[in-house]
Amino acid sequence: MRQTRLRPMVEGGILSGIAILFALISAYLPLIGPFVNLMWPVPIILLGVRHGYKWSIMATVVSGVMIAMLMHPLHSLSVVVGFGLIGIVLGYAFRMNFSAGKTMLWGTAASLVSKAALLAISALVLGVNPLNMQSDVMNNAVAQAIEVYRDFGMAEQELAKMSESMQSMIELMKIILPAGFIMASVLDTWLNFLIAKTVLRKLGHNVPNFPAFKEWSLPYHIVYFFALSLVMIYWGNSREISLLTQVGMNLQVITSTLILVQGLALFNYFADKYNLSKMIKGLILFLILTNGFFAQILIVAGAIDMVMDYRRLRGPQSKD
Repeated sequence: MRQTRLRPMVEGGILSGIAILFALISAYLPLIGPFVNLMWPVPIILLGVRHGYKWSIMATVVSGVMIAMLMHPLHSLSVVVGFGLIGIVLGYAFRMNFSAGKTMLWGTAASLVSKAALLAISALVLGVNPLNMQSDVMNNAVAQAIEVYRDFGMAEQELAKMSESMQSMIELMKIILPAGFIMASVLDTWLNFLIAKTVLRKLGHNVPNFPAFKEWSLPYHIVYFFALSLVMIYWGNSREISLLTQVGMNLQVITSTLILVQGLALFNYFADKYNLSKMIKGLILFLILTNGFFAQILIVAGAIDMVMDYRRLRGPQSKD
């Protein structure tokens, strides 16, 4: 019994130490710090998989206390609140053998909750809205950019057009910020999923994986939500209901991104089917990701594949 409790305590101490080291690296090494910061949940995930969520919660609390003592309480809050819940939830999901999709869904939800909590705590502690601070930073960046172009001799008329265009872009970014938070949550969950999966397999754990990318098939209901977003934007603009427009724009960003992923999966299917070389495949992907017209074509193709199920991935048929 004593030996049984000793092992998780030892591993918990080691992994908590690694989490503290990650926090120190993220604070003092500017080049790799942000990336290491995103990896902070990995030790918590490993402990949760090997010994249960109670140990991962305990390690998160201990790490937070030590980071606060070694560095600053605010930094400890930003790390523990921002990433602790992701580690606890993903560790639990891996331990319970959830499917890869369900694990990602739980992790994304935990990441969203963490980001919302971090914003609320920042507003409470600093007494200002962090989103407004970010907006001020972007406005200052636009003003500095305009001054640089003015120093280069650009005409005031052109500068006015550029400033108006940049301000419109900033306003758009403010509107679709909720969608940005959701996609950021998916990305940091995906990063931790991949790293934790690799380490766990090295340790001999059986971790569920996603199917090959060419076999990905997202729910066809996404297309209906995309159509709904267009209707919401139209109604919001025509009836001057700004909230409806904003919700529709966020929904459009999320659904169009998912449909684009479906289109990329379809492209990979055809690239494999017709044995395209890596160079040709890479060139086509470059054109798709850098040219809005080609991206729109791929979104249309992805939407058609969602509805028609061209690859026959959802039905019993296996024929092409």
